[in-house]
Amino acid sequence: MTELASLPDLSLDASGHFRLTTPTGALWTTSGPLLILHYYDRQHPRAQLVAAPSGDGQAFGTAGTPSLSAQGFLRRVSSSDGVIRARADFPNIQIAIDFEIRRSKTGFSFRIADDGVVENHSSLYRILRIEVLPEFGAAITGEKGYLTLPNWSGCQTFYDKSYPREVRQTIYSSNDQWEYNCNMGLFGITRAQGTLCGIVAAGDYDAELICRVHWEQARTNSIHPCFVYRWQQEDERIPGPREILYLSAPEDAAEGEGYAFCGTSYRDFLRRERGLLSWKEKAETRPVVLDYRDRFFLKIFMAYKEPQADGHGRYHATCTFAEARAILEDCLQRGIRNLAVMLVGWGVDGHDGMPPTRFPVDERLGGEEAFRQLICWCAENDILLGVHDSYGESYECSPEFDPADVIRNRTGELWQGVIWSGGQVHKTCPGVFVDKHTKRDVPRLRQLGIYGHHHVDAIGSFMTCYSEDHPLPHRSDFAAEVRRMFHFIQAEMGSVSTEMPFGPYFEAVDGYFHSYSHPGPWHRASAVGQYFLDRTIPLLSIVLHGSINCGEGAGELRTDPLFWLDWGFVPTWEVCMTPSKSFGIPAYQSVAADLSAIYAQYFGRDNLAATLNPLTIEGRWEPGEGVSCTRYSDGTEVLVNRSEFAWQDLAPQSYRINSPATARRDSCEPALA
Repeated sequence: MTELASLPDLSLDASGHFRLTTPTGALWTTSGPLLILHYYDRQHPRAQLVAAPSGDGQAFGTAGTPSLSAQGFLRRVSSSDGVIRARADFPNIQIAIDFEIRRSKTGFSFRIADDGVVENHSSLYRILRIEVLPEFGAAITGEKGYLTLPNWSGCQTFYDKSYPREVRQTIYSSNDQWEYNCNMGLFGITRAQGTLCGIVAAGDYDAELICRVHWEQARTNSIHPCFVYRWQQEDERIPGPREILYLSAPEDAAEGEGYAFCGTSYRDFLRRERGLLSWKEKAETRPVVLDYRDRFFLKIFMAYKEPQADGHGRYHATCTFAEARAILEDCLQRGIRNLAVMLVGWGVDGHDGMPPTRFPVDERLGGEEAFRQLICWCAENDILLGVHDSYGESYECSPEFDPADVIRNRTGELWQGVIWSGGQVHKTCPGVFVDKHTKRDVPRLRQLGIYGHHHVDAIGSFMTCYSEDHPLPHRSDFAAEVRRMFHFIQAEMGSVSTEMPFGPYFEAVDGYFHSYSHPGPWHRASAVGQYFLDRTIPLLSIVLHGSINCGEGAGELRTDPLFWLDWGFVPTWEVCMTPSKSFGIPAYQSVAADLSAIYAQYFGRDNLAATLNPLTIEGRWEPGEGVSCTRYSDGTEVLVNRSEFAWQDLAPQSYRINSPATARRDSCEPALA
């Protein structure tokens, strides 16, 4: 009885009103409808929607035809202690949705089993999407609190908007929403009573988040999931269960900020259900991963071609192998020793110059012999040397280009992309390139003496493939193939990173070069950027700290040296010998002093990176503007003041670390002048 008293209470009535009452008495509600069905009416033909329950509302239908104006009904099937089973019934169109709401310790799950979807007349009526619990937990404009969105490193939206906006964004952004960078099936609603966290636990590869601010007359601010069963009406129904988890926390939760509760909840879900490992667990089979984890990540950009459609633009060498050694020798002299160095553009024709052809090593940089010499020298000087490479793109300038390997869209056309150094991109199907190219070329690099780490360039959104020879009919199929690539590289090279975070691959990578803490102009110009982005938050690092190095470029943030400590990120940098203006990559000597200062702060005397990287983030507070306190899993608390004013006894632009294992450490000096 005592245990039951500590559990939340659930209630659902026939009008679709659903209520969650937490053990602390907080009330989270929706006034209905419970579900909204999007279906395709092949008689008229067009997409329509109808709610369950519908009340007096009906979808369009023509009198005298079998359409009969669809209407939804909510029928309770059974209810026991902590479990509600019911059916959303649409008898006129012969569609029904059976679902289960099951209480958990701090919330509930809403689940539609694979066989819970009934379509008895799919030749006329086909399910497209199902919205679940619209506006559940919605806040009213003017309330205290915010929405937590999974865009970029994390997106915070306050309830102060005067314009109504709705964005329907695909989880793990689709190609037409690439700039949204919706990296996780996670969202949050923080109000005065606490935080409601939503996790799309099943069906997330084919799902959307419907995000609203100041919506219609009620002026609501909310996020709710929409499960996709068909992207186009002519598709076969996408199989599998659909599930959303809701978790609640009180206002004074142990995790501090509402978004911190969302982040720790999602991390726990990923570790429990999606195979995300801690660094210690990774090291059981890949010990070298710890060596990568605690090093400063430095890219050296070596060569590129000016982009033009035929792939024969002018070649530019920005750093030979001999010059790369000179850069690293200078680093050692400055005390920058603990390095993981990735060479970019080492292959034939430079960065993205001729994929899938990458060998031989470009002679204009010194060729394979100079590469081998650099590999040996780095090994002698305890520098972890690897390469940056691209898979998934092919160019017609390559002698290995084969149009049969390219992803086919619905019409059978080749999937093409941006014009890059090698010409116009042709997206190679991962059902082909993993076995044909990755498994061929990564072992060849290892034979040259490269081991310890491998960096993969940006992996884009899902592109289902309609080739008859290598079909990938679902987004989850594409993701599975790319995960297979990452797992192979991990096994072959010991550890792997990629350019930017992407949720489907969290369990398959060990680091990111950029983590979207500072969205660019194209991000901010998107619908989410314009209408929902009040500021970015370290949601990503709260989810992944202790499992993945979330990097962010130090070059752009060198005047804000406490940023990485504040956010739980690690600094990264990219340089060359001769400036690469088109890529915005500076010459090493122009930034060497700044690089040295950043390195000293994070990898120097206190070695903050190695101290904190193994730990998970368990809480985060923002006690003042520009001030944060982050609590780690061993009890260490990191207090950072990035403001221009003192906060209590903490000076401006300074930090304090309180660790149960060591004495208190203070720094009142900025890392950079």
